Amino acid sequence: MPYLMKKGLLYDLEDAFDILMDYHVIFIGEEHESRVSHHAELTILKGLAERDSTLVLALEMFERDVQDFLDAYLKRKISENKFLKLSRPWPNYRKDYRPLIEFAKKNRMPVIAADIPRRAAAAVSMANEISSGVLGEDRVYLPKTVHLKSKEYFKRFASSMERMPHFAPMKGMKVDGLYKAQALKDAVMAASVEPFLDRRILFCCGHFHSDYHLGVPYQLQKNHPEIKVTVIAMASSVETLRMEDRSRVADFIWVEE
Repeated sequence: MPYLMKKGLLYDLEDAFDILMDYHVIFIGEEHESRVSHHAELTILKGLAERDSTLVLALEMFERDVQDFLDAYLKRKISENKFLKLSRPWPNYRKDYRPLIEFAKKNRMPVIAADIPRRAAAAVSMANEISSGVLGEDRVYLPKTVHLKSKEYFKRFASSMERMPHFAPMKGMKVDGLYKAQALKDAVMAASVEPFLDRRILFCCGHFHSDYHLGVPYQLQKNHPEIKVTVIAMASSVETLRMEDRSRVADFIWVEE
């Protein structure tokens, strides 16, 4: 049975959902290949939707330039095959993210294609610069501000790059450029939800984009400090940490027993 843990206390899902209703934006930091992560996302999506008919879903797994195709599919204007052909879904879409999209479609729920196109992030990594010139046609997604001054986020990002295997594609690239691309991704994802800040948002992303309230939550709250944000992490991603350190990673830990 799943629970949400907060500072060592276990809450059953009914109580946990009631607590989550106090927040404007709820981040789930997933482990991309984890079945537990995807079960948590669908369970939390359904639980919140039962309590809030205006809920919005935001996904890192789709990029900003496919929003029109995603909207068309949700409104039943194009077939699923055409949607998948046009939207560059992740390889694990059918088993892991399709249930979220189909639930949203059935319930007429808006879904935000949140991430910047991969080509734009790659261009920033190579140029070590965030600018309209570097982004080219993708400059339309450039937020007014990309906050780059979090020393903690840079340190954690640089450390994650050091731990990559030597054959990883990004291993030989400069950390400064990679960090700018990472921060740009976070800032674009934060900006993607701004039109919906008058509604409750469930945001699914890789856990590095939300751990410690850094990444997307950091970018969002720098621009909107009044927004109440909470972060959920998976137990498997914090199990090596002491209990007091786990509460720094996320406000809630998803636990399955």
